[in-house]
Amino acid sequence: MNVYTIRLERLRDNLRRKRLDGFCLVNVEGSDRSNLYYLTGFAGSFGVLIVTKDQQLFLTDSRYITRAKETVSDYTVRELKGRVTTVATRINRLKLKTIAINGPTTSTWLFHQLRDKLKKTKLVPVAGLVETLRTVKDDSEIAAIERAIRLTDKAFEFILGKVKPGVSERELAWEIEKYIRTHGGDGLAFESIVATGATTAMPHYEPQDREVQKGDFVLFDMGAKVAHYCADLTRTVVVGRATAEQKKIYKIVLEAQERAIRNLRAGLTSKQADAPARETIAKAGYKKNFGHGTGHGLGLDVHEGPRLSPLGKDRLQAGNVVTIEPGIYLPGWGGVRIEDVAVIEEKGCRVLTQAPKKKLIEL
Repeated sequence: MNVYTIRLERLRDNLRRKRLDGFCLVNVEGSDRSNLYYLTGFAGSFGVLIVTKDQQLFLTDSRYITRAKETVSDYTVRELKGRVTTVATRINRLKLKTIAINGPTTSTWLFHQLRDKLKKTKLVPVAGLVETLRTVKDDSEIAAIERAIRLTDKAFEFILGKVKPGVSERELAWEIEKYIRTHGGDGLAFESIVATGATTAMPHYEPQDREVQKGDFVLFDMGAKVAHYCADLTRTVVVGRATAEQKKIYKIVLEAQERAIRNLRAGLTSKQADAPARETIAKAGYKKNFGHGTGHGLGLDVHEGPRLSPLGKDRLQAGNVVTIEPGIYLPGWGGVRIEDVAVIEEKGCRVLTQAPKKKLIEL
């Protein structure tokens, strides 16, 4: 039994638990690419799945039909001619009472178009039917993530040699992308964040033409994508000799992250996983300067479940792959974030990222 057969049966288990007769996934221009790939191994920008208790149909257009027939093995593969809304005709033939559709990735327009064309089948928007399956990684998924991480660690080592006064944030971001693409990566897992000086106080920042200056913090948030799976790494370094204040903030963030990592294990709630880092930063007097969650799941997408957050409702399971990324951000001065990736285990976790962090790197 191959991995896609197993995933299909697990999806059917979810349908039975929710008393749904079928499931429809519509990937238009990549709108639900990750879920489609997870279930079928097909990575094209257009594809439709219709799954019932005893049938599974894969539809795509003329651009992808040959590729789909070669790639998708567990589904009946057919070419879809006409507009995507003709999917409703296929569903009507099945004479189902209810069919679920992935709400978060389906446009309101498409939902209403399909619903209006269904005759006796109720279209039910749902969330998480596939995503909950994706939170626990199998060995092949973890291996792919590890490959992406090894490349990202090497890219970080490489980019340190490019940091000097006068080089711009955009130039550094381009050097990261070039390295990843020319050393075996599919591409970037996300657009690299390269922040310098006071801009390091912006957790999600887009590189600009600002040039690195002596004394600057430089924050890299970067990740390669390999075999469709993502890496995610953040490190903060300083150009020249670090000030006492820079060392202090870095030490607090590092301690917060290390406490969070030591605490991680299966069975924790989102809030319990988040608490050690948040408490450490708050105790140091910077509670208001750490606004985001401590981490998130990682896999086919750079942000997926489970969340490590005081607002999250997840419970960690063995096989989750998560980031641990506390930070302190001081507007007008700068910020520090340190991020690693770990696999959750029954009695702890295994950290996958290996880029140096024990001491603030001075370049």
